[in-house]
Amino acid sequence: MNDHSELTIKEKQSIILEIMKDIDRFCRTNGIPYTISSGTLLGAVRHGGFIPWDDDADMFMLRDDFERFIKIYKSDRYKLVFNFEGGDKSSPSGIAKIADVSTGSKDSTGQLDYGVWVDVFPLESVPEDPDECHKFMHKILRVNNRLYHRRKHDLLSIIKSYHHSYAWWLKRLNEIVHNNPYTDSPLVAHAVGSSNYRTVIPKKWFDNLGEIRFEDYDFMAFRDTDSYLTKVYGPDYMTPKKWNHDVKVYRKDVNE
Repeated sequence: MNDHSELTIKEKQSIILEIMKDIDRFCRTNGIPYTISSGTLLGAVRHGGFIPWDDDADMFMLRDDFERFIKIYKSDRYKLVFNFEGGDKSSPSGIAKIADVSTGSKDSTGQLDYGVWVDVFPLESVPEDPDECHKFMHKILRVNNRLYHRRKHDLLSIIKSYHHSYAWWLKRLNEIVHNNPYTDSPLVAHAVGSSNYRTVIPKKWFDNLGEIRFEDYDFMAFRDTDSYLTKVYGPDYMTPKKWNHDVKVYRKDVNE
């Protein structure tokens, strides 16, 4: 990677926005409900678009809608990356990335090579009982954590995950989410690709999604943004807290 080819955060955000628009148009055309989520929804509420230092975007779909999305999504400009084994490269485990293939990227570990992307996360049905909900989410989060560590080679990762292959952990994750005994529950949660237990929300929020302005475009979103953002970020979510993903993104040479 040449330093002069590294994209600025504004350039990354511009590409991300176009990917988001592509996903939105595809979902509306094919009747697939989604919501922008996490820092993307926070940015829409607090800044009217991107959080100034944010360089990614997130969307949620219910599990059945997610499964349909990953089967039929097509784009002339972007590539859907889902559950592949990429050797030492980081692979999305149970989530989908819609990536701009004209870009590449590396984080502080030297991993990742999707360039600029948007993450699409499935939401799982979870039991209403809080203790049972925690246990079920823990089962998913634990396997997801092992998949994350299986791609790394430090001592902690070896201890935590190397007694099974990446393919074994991925199969185990798919077994859990596709044999979910709680599909009739009124609650869903962000578990795959998450590191916490906070995002347990009513499934009915997807029955009547609203729209929210993000930069120059209206995206689908939960109508009750306050309840969601309070649950995820706490009651002071309108107070900025600066962070970044430490990912360097660059334009690929045309011959790559």
